Amino acid sequence: MRATYGDLLTLRDIGIVLRYPSLNAVRKARLAGQLPFVTQLPHRRGWFATPEAVAQFFETLNRHSTSAEKDISTRTKASGTDDPKEE
Repeated sequence: MRATYGDLLTLRDIGIVLRYPSLNAVRKARLAGQLPFVTQLPHRRGWFATPEAVAQFFETLNRHSTSAEKDISTRTKASGTDDPKEE
C-alpha cells in the first residue's frame, strides 16, 4: 500500500482501498465514526491515514470476521443443523 499511496492516504485514497462508491460515501462514513483510523494534521486541510493504520483496521475486521465465523460454526454444531438461519 505504501508503494502505491506513499506515507499518507487521503480520504479519496482510503475510499479506493476500502472500495467505497464515492468520496461522499467515505466522508459520510468518517462522520458516522466508521473510520476510526483517520486523523487531521496541523496546518493541513482534510483527513488522512497512514498505510499501517489502514492495514491494522483490515486486521481488526479480519479478526472479528473470523471469530464470528467460529461462533456460527459452534452454534450450528450445538444445534445439530448445518444452516445458521434455521436457529
